[in-house]
Amino acid sequence: MSEELKDTIKQNLGTRRIPKLPEPRFPDATIAIQDIVAPRAPDAVDVLLANPPSPDGAIWIRSQHRVGRRTRENMIWPQVSLAQMAALLHPRYKVAVIDAIAERMSWKEFEEKLRRVQPKYYLTQVTAPTLTNDMYGCFLAKSIGAKTMAMGTHVTPMARQTLEPYPVLDFVLRGEPELTLVELIDALENLPSQGNNLKMLQESDITWQPIPVDLPVAEKLARIRGLVWRRGDGCSHKVFCRLQPGGRAMALKPSARSAPASASL
Repeated sequence: MSEELKDTIKQNLGTRRIPKLPEPRFPDATIAIQDIVAPRAPDAVDVLLANPPSPDGAIWIRSQHRVGRRTRENMIWPQVSLAQMAALLHPRYKVAVIDAIAERMSWKEFEEKLRRVQPKYYLTQVTAPTLTNDMYGCFLAKSIGAKTMAMGTHVTPMARQTLEPYPVLDFVLRGEPELTLVELIDALENLPSQGNNLKMLQESDITWQPIPVDLPVAEKLARIRGLVWRRGDGCSHKVFCRLQPGGRAMALKPSARSAPASASL
């Protein structure tokens, strides 16, 4: 074939048949593995309460009662709030507490321990200066199938502003989180409140009523005081919150940067 003919073919593709390529058929292993459930380890727990590692290896103070900061005197802030919540959840649930600050734990060590205990529910302390760092713990927990929750002085006034940019976070517990946490996990596990926890719920809110176990999940969440949660898919969702005793769940107004909300309760 002459060079002149080659150039003609290049310039006028219509002179030759252009074969139609088939649509790509990428392999999909979903059907093969969708029913595979990884066995839970002997050390697996129901609930993990975490004070995650710091972003820089320094000693940070995290507490539900104060804004987070680096300690100026190298003091380890005791995680009394996490211990108190663990006491409320035990013995109905198997609970573990990790204070990564006190244990001088790196993120690699934290991840190894997280994968060893395989929590179904992960609750983390959150502060404004370490927000993105703290959400990495939620990312790790979400990757092993846990439902993630956050508490603290940052998420209480800025629940929507935290849930929107961090889709790995499922729930925010506003204010004093103890009873909200107990009621939330009972609701997700389809268990009625009982014992001292039932008594405290009744005494904390005269309008409180036990949540029937046969209610849909969305209706259960709507009855939990102090809870903020998202409903909808990752691109279009509303964030809901029950603020007052006896009040109904309300959708929090989207911030300027949020996607249009379409789901409703």
